[in-house]
Amino acid sequence: MDDPRYNPSDAPIMVDAVSWYDPDREARRVLLQRLRLLLLAGVAVFTLLVWGLVRIENPLERLGLVSGPKRIVRTHLAALSRGEARVAYDHFSAHYRAEIPWLAYQRLVATHRDLFRTRVVEFRDGPAAGDRAVLDADMIASNGHHYVARFTLVQFDGRWWIDSIRWSQAPDPDRFSRT
Repeated sequence: MDDPRYNPSDAPIMVDAVSWYDPDREARRVLLQRLRLLLLAGVAVFTLLVWGLVRIENPLERLGLVSGPKRIVRTHLAALSRGEARVAYDHFSAHYRAEIPWLAYQRLVATHRDLFRTRVVEFRDGPAAGDRAVLDADMIASNGHHYVARFTLVQFDGRWWIDSIRWSQAPDPDRFSRT
């Protein structure tokens, strides 16, 4: 200031340091950033959910939109779980009905009620050839036991029919040890 060359009118005008800061613009930036994160999280959750559903089982089949052997077996087991033995019996082929009459089947279902009240855990496809299919169903009965039922189905007149069933208790992995 003691400098004779200094002229205060030549000094640069100080711009208010905060004047470039626009609070509305900053709020929009933060909002857009949060929306991007929300969208990314939503896409990730949706992807994992769809992957999990498709990996476990075909969701179209679960909704009854797909016909085939699995649908017939599923409706048969659901009828048994509800105690509707006649509906379940109607899914059998003529060959199976000739071997097992209705009264014998009704007596079997009545005496083994806990066995037939099941929850299907998983289906596995077995050998299939044209109009024949084999399915294994892993199930948990209401008594807590694990069962595997092997269904052999035949296609006749454009519809699938259960031709035979073999039930067995699933091996208990806790009973065995590896050495």
